[in-house]
Amino acid sequence: MGTGPSLCRHSVLLAIALGALAGCQPEAGDPPAPVAEAAAVIRVEALRLEADPMAVGIRASGVVAYKRETALGFGAPGQIETLSVDAGDRVSAGQVIATLRKTSIGADEAEAALARQTAQQTFDRVSRLFEAGAASQADLDAARLSLERTRERVAIQATAAGTVLQRHAEPGQTIAAGQPVVTLGETRAGLIVRASLTPAEVAAVRLGEDVEVRIEQRPPVNGRIVRIAPRGSVSGTFEVEVSLPAGDGLRAGEIATIRLVSAPASAPGGADAPPPAVFRIPALALIDARADQGVVFVIDAAGQARRRTVETGGVTDGGVAILKGLSAGERVITRGASMVREGDAVSVAAD
Repeated sequence: MGTGPSLCRHSVLLAIALGALAGCQPEAGDPPAPVAEAAAVIRVEALRLEADPMAVGIRASGVVAYKRETALGFGAPGQIETLSVDAGDRVSAGQVIATLRKTSIGADEAEAALARQTAQQTFDRVSRLFEAGAASQADLDAARLSLERTRERVAIQATAAGTVLQRHAEPGQTIAAGQPVVTLGETRAGLIVRASLTPAEVAAVRLGEDVEVRIEQRPPVNGRIVRIAPRGSVSGTFEVEVSLPAGDGLRAGEIATIRLVSAPASAPGGADAPPPAVFRIPALALIDARADQGVVFVIDAAGQARRRTVETGGVTDGGVAILKGLSAGERVITRGASMVREGDAVSVAAD
């Protein structure tokens, strides 16, 4: 019949297909087929957040300085003959600090001597009148200035007990009238911390308010706001001065941190609301930082990295201040933050 060759051909094809299918079946000793690998877990380091107690309320950095720092110089040009103090030296009121030989003395010695004698007599007479109440302080100051101008040699005396903060000249140097020779920090005026506050912060403080002051390697002390600048600086901040208690060892130029815990909070709850928590994280945990904002990665309950936008408040030795966007107890990825993406599975090295 005509169907014989066709049937035979179909039988051959079926046999080949069955043989191929049989060849795909695993033998008893063959290894199992490979399965797609799970997503890799990224190893990171993390920080569990705790509120920074020093960051609650208004917090600012400042510099320790003398309340009164006076530049001392000569009232006439000349050449410095002696300069007996250097930066850091303590001086007493009235102590001679430097002497100067004037260069504006007249060439005629006899005329110069007569001028000095006349000025001395005038000063002595005005001094007696001043003691008797017949001359004013201005009259006495004018007579003293006239006498100083006639002297060939003049001296600088410390206006008060204090510490020499800087020496601006050297013996043998020729200087102009009024040019500073030394800067003196007066002990009787005391030490202060000068710090800058934003307009919002300065609106929340007042004169006489107590302030906590911390200086590195020293115990905390209590200070008090004694001056608030009536106008802002070019940068838009306002300078405040905080008085410090008398104590040995403090030096002008040390860095201090002031904290005002009684300042009203800016939270919607008003003055009675608790101040917002502030956290400090390492700078390497912050990515995409721009102005006062940035991004961090926190680890959720499932062990996955979650991107979080935060508001920053400046950088100190303790790290970057985070004002908004984080909560106490959360874990922020520190080392490895730049290698993860949203939703990545992570494991913490300390876990």
